[in-house]
Amino acid sequence: MLGTALREAGGKPPAELKDTKRSHMRVHGRAGEACPVCGDTVREVSFADTALQYCPGCQTQGKILADRRTSRFLK
Repeated sequence: MLGTALREAGGKPPAELKDTKRSHMRVHGRAGEACPVCGDTVREVSFADTALQYCPGCQTQGKILADRRTSRFLK
């Protein structure tokens, strides 16, 4: 999925990159919703000024990733 998005974005003008990237990502911007592939809940990891969404079932073998907000709870 991510590899496809990166290949599609190659050589595109900056104005088109976000729409091109997003069209190939299945969980982008869908935190809290069911993954369209496996049905697991899409999670979000927050950083200082940005966030990413991922599916634990499809992308991290079920592992919940820690971020600034939740890392103290996952120890």
